[in-house]
Amino acid sequence: MSIRLEEYAKNKIRSEMKTRGITTEKMCKLLYEKLGITLKEQSFNNKLYRANLNSTFFFQCMYALEVRHIHFEIDSIKALKSKL
Repeated sequence: MSIRLEEYAKNKIRSEMKTRGITTEKMCKLLYEKLGITLKEQSFNNKLYRANLNSTFFFQCMYALEVRHIHFEIDSIKALKSKL
């Protein structure tokens, strides 16, 4: 099964939040406490579910959640071909 990179990143953030029992409200607090990023819950959800999830946002979330190792299952990711 192949999924898009954005879907993979979104699922990874949600999975790490769920594993740690972190709600969206708490995630926003963590982003503020650890990185000074001010987001309301709706803004967080908008960023998470936008069509092209920003890689910086992904890593900010991983840092705020104190994820130190990230395992990517490359075979399950379908990258979008860029038009260069």
